[in-house]
Amino acid sequence: MAERTDWPHDLEAELRALGRELVVPSAPDLREAVRGRLDKRLVRSERPGGIGIRAVRLRRPAWRIALAIVLVLLGLLVATPQGRALVSHVFRFSGIELSQQSSPPVSPRPSASLPGERRVPLDQARRLVTFPILVPAALGRPDQVVVSDRGRVATLGYDHTAYGQVRMDEFDGHLDTVVFEKFIFAHTVSKVRLNGRNAYWIKGPHEIVYVTADGRTDTASARLTNGNTLIWDTPRVALRLEGRFDLPHALAVASSAR
Repeated sequence: MAERTDWPHDLEAELRALGRELVVPSAPDLREAVRGRLDKRLVRSERPGGIGIRAVRLRRPAWRIALAIVLVLLGLLVATPQGRALVSHVFRFSGIELSQQSSPPVSPRPSASLPGERRVPLDQARRLVTFPILVPAALGRPDQVVVSDRGRVATLGYDHTAYGQVRMDEFDGHLDTVVFEKFIFAHTVSKVRLNGRNAYWIKGPHEIVYVTADGRTDTASARLTNGNTLIWDTPRVALRLEGRFDLPHALAVASSAR
């Protein structure tokens, strides 16, 4: 049974993960200027012929000043599109970063290549990567196996199945790096359980982009996915299964991967 992902309830975990990844540029030291403004406030007093202004010493408790600063920061996050995206629309799972967007994805490419793709036999592919390559028994031996980016990703391809063309990407998702970025439309992601572990079901096509080992987004790899996608991991490898499955069949195929 699929459980709908609740973005707001996952906010704290998302912010913690995001805080470990953000790189904030140095800002000028504005402490003295801020103190000067906080130490004075403008009080308007009616005077004949106009409005007079005089400075009065501010004697507020320190906690009120801290609260004011927090409210300003929250206001900036809510007021800007970038801030809203950072707070509630980004999370990571096993080397895949999912970014929620407000409109359906549009891409001119239904397919694209990962950097350094090499089509090789399955046995050779297993020697070229540092993680186990799992094969779903429900689909059998793949029609093609591709190793990309010097063994960072292995892709199993099935040309003719009951679910159309099927693609299964495999990689070490336990490194502290992003391997794929997905841009998903609102309300298309569900959290599910697979073999006792969390997994994510993404319904409908969405844009996917490969991220190289040095953190560079490979724009040439951007494409729209084919059908629906299931993302899950095992103790040694992360996987994404893409095809025209419904959820029960996708879970059955994923469960048969050995």
